[in-house]
Amino acid sequence: MRAAIVLAAGSSRRFGGAKLLAPFRGRPLLLHAIDRAREAGAGRIIVVAGARWARIARIVPGDVTLVRARRHRDGLSASLAAGLAALRPIERELALFLGDMPLARLPRMRLRAGFDAVRPIVAGKPGHPMLVRAAVARRVGAKGDRGLAPMLDAARIAAARGTPGNLIDVDTRRALRYGARTRALR
Repeated sequence: MRAAIVLAAGSSRRFGGAKLLAPFRGRPLLLHAIDRAREAGAGRIIVVAGARWARIARIVPGDVTLVRARRHRDGLSASLAAGLAALRPIERELALFLGDMPLARLPRMRLRAGFDAVRPIVAGKPGHPMLVRAAVARRVGAKGDRGLAPMLDAARIAAARGTPGNLIDVDTRRALRYGARTRALR
């Protein structure tokens, strides 16, 4: 069974705070990432929140599992670890989304024999979301802001054809405005 984790625990310093609650095309930015996770065929969606947990809890739909990353200040890996701890044994595939990438759809991709993960590639650049074997993701013991990077360094990763939306993350208010206006990415 496939689960999706949406990482939403950052402090949004470059944005000026509360990024995932900012309106994007009429709704909070985070809800768009949750929509993309639904489209990925996940049996369960887990949102990992940290800095603004209480405010995020107010907007997350009731059918979504909300996990608190108490050590979110330790970096992306701590948030990822909180999400992985919420996985059930039956959830063997993990679609990993970033809460600040509202246009990033999981391409039609499957984990193939001999590969640990698959990720979209756009113009030679790796994008998000990724599809990862849950057992491989659980072995990640990274510290700091490297997330899945240590696993990816040693993993066999298949490539899938992505779209520009797989590269656009919202780190600044300017990027939020750009993404909201870009018709080609709707």
